[in-house]
Amino acid sequence: MSHLSIEVGHLYADDLARPDALKEEMASAAAWVHGTTEALTKRLGGRRPRVSTCYLVDDYFHQDLPEPERLIATVVEAAADAGLRIDYLARESSCDRMGPLDLAGLVADRIVFEPPPGTNGSRPPVSDLGWLPNGVPTPKPRGIAMGAPLRWVPPSQNARREHSVFLDVELWNDTPQGRRWSCPMLAAVWQLLRLGVLRDQGRRIGVPEPVESLVPAEHGHAPGRRGPGRRFPDRWAEMPPILQLNPAAFPFPAYRTVSVLSVDFLEVEHAVRVICGSVRPDAGAVESIRKSAEREGMTLPAELVDRLSYIFQGPL
Repeated sequence: MSHLSIEVGHLYADDLARPDALKEEMASAAAWVHGTTEALTKRLGGRRPRVSTCYLVDDYFHQDLPEPERLIATVVEAAADAGLRIDYLARESSCDRMGPLDLAGLVADRIVFEPPPGTNGSRPPVSDLGWLPNGVPTPKPRGIAMGAPLRWVPPSQNARREHSVFLDVELWNDTPQGRRWSCPMLAAVWQLLRLGVLRDQGRRIGVPEPVESLVPAEHGHAPGRRGPGRRFPDRWAEMPPILQLNPAAFPFPAYRTVSVLSVDFLEVEHAVRVICGSVRPDAGAVESIRKSAEREGMTLPAELVDRLSYIFQGPL
């Protein structure tokens, strides 16, 4: 495990049309990476922290992305100009399916919603409805002919302090083409992958594939179509779910995560925290990670969601 996984960006297709803006975002992210690493070094008593960086490409909601060869070169160059190194690059579509594994479905099956006292069971379960609240929504009024006006009841957050911030998160919708997972659901899977807590029959999910394993096409060993001399396949669907770009990188999974994102993602990540706070991951994985941290003199928060941190950036 690394001590910290830092997400230095989340790429949309529109970002590639603004190369200067992409470079500015990378420069700002680099400052946060350096500052966070320095703060972590002090927290560890001067020991060198194991910090890995990662970048998520949205090939799930956007099918018009440039081919991997061009896009990866653009991202890596922008990062290098800012004095930043990208260790891992992941595809958002792999948070839906990772090879034959229905990864988003596996995580959805581990969501446990605990209705607070006072609920009457009228709301369908999360597995049927596809919506996950962080409390009790306003009850739907049931009018009675000639009856007295019904009193409005406000929604209530489960873990509120003095006031409630109620949120109802859409996890998916069903379309003629099949189930379409929401951005918060896929982002929650992404965060859990970075924490290293997902398992499939005891096996760790999301082991990165080294870039060296992508043998050029002329050698005849790598799957997928690609042009002469190219390192990467022509289509994103043929790329590894998580690619290790830096051979010397510290491990992809980490005890804690930090995501440096545009402020536009604030609502999505609020929803991500609601989802991650309701997921019950593999108990053996959680216990193994806890013991590993303790051997290094670290105490991790009991709740997974408390291991997630954010830096939201406004327009530069």
